[in-house]
Amino acid sequence: MKKRILILSHDNKIGDAIVVTGLFKPLRALWPDCEIGVLCGGSNAALYRFHPDVKWLHMSSSRNVFARMWASLKARFIGYDMVVHFGLDLANPSVQIVLNLVNAKQRFLFLKHPTKPLPNDVVMAGDWGYSPNTKAQHYSARHIRFLETLGITPAPYAYDIHLGSAEGALPNQGNGLWMVINSQSSAANKSFSLPWLNEFVNAVYTQQPHIHMQLLSASPALEAAMHDMFGTLMDRVSISPFAPTVTPSLAAIQSADLVVTPDTYAVHAASAWNKPVIALYEPSVLSVDSWEPLSDTYAQIIAPTDKAVSDIAVPVVMEALAHLLATPKSRARAFLN
Repeated sequence: MKKRILILSHDNKIGDAIVVTGLFKPLRALWPDCEIGVLCGGSNAALYRFHPDVKWLHMSSSRNVFARMWASLKARFIGYDMVVHFGLDLANPSVQIVLNLVNAKQRFLFLKHPTKPLPNDVVMAGDWGYSPNTKAQHYSARHIRFLETLGITPAPYAYDIHLGSAEGALPNQGNGLWMVINSQSSAANKSFSLPWLNEFVNAVYTQQPHIHMQLLSASPALEAAMHDMFGTLMDRVSISPFAPTVTPSLAAIQSADLVVTPDTYAVHAASAWNKPVIALYEPSVLSVDSWEPLSDTYAQIIAPTDKAVSDIAVPVVMEALAHLLATPKSRARAFLN
């Protein structure tokens, strides 16, 4: 009988979903006839919808607990042998409801269930970097531990993104390097402000004439603001139309020569395709270690204590850009004072 494995990705986070994609090939190598399902949200479904190793997709239409319950019930009817939850949020009632409704034969967790542990739970306990006295581990360390628990030794762990054919047309790149700039993250202090973005784009335009820039739009309002701001630079600056799915942005990153972004999904998309990346982080050691780039070439710049990403001086980023262009396969991390 074929083994059926359900991966929980219902938090709807795109970066987490990119990391999860590294599991599928090793699982299929261990059990060639296994059937893999994913319980996900509308935003991160694009990472699974076209993946050849994902057979079942149970999508929650929203973060609403009732939508998650409905998706969980649909998963229950498949009859999964295993369910895997990589989060440390088992005290969250929503997570407990999902696990109960899925009702897989065996649960793989990274903490002991706080209210209803089961005798056959596999708890992969470890110091996952959330203690202030220890160094954080990269988020993929949990995925590697899961594979090792099954007897798989992945080498090395690699993300595996598959896009569909409807990602949209990319702009004509012409000659020179193509830089994709993603300016938005999950919070204002982690995102590039419009004044910062304006200064950076103009600095690249002036100092690096061989670089063409593509700006990703996270909203219609941002798209309009960027058109107003960079209307005179359109010979080397293009602005992606806002899209309700992340697929066009992923396609742009796949085609890029280098990526500039705050700490968000674009770091991990760049890592998936081994693109050189300049990643700007707010000063959280947990974020810096847990979500560092995995590309061969990157510069990771961390804002000073109590400062936002947009407090990182543009000349500092331009210096990192010059170093990255001159020194392929270099990895650098800089904590700013």
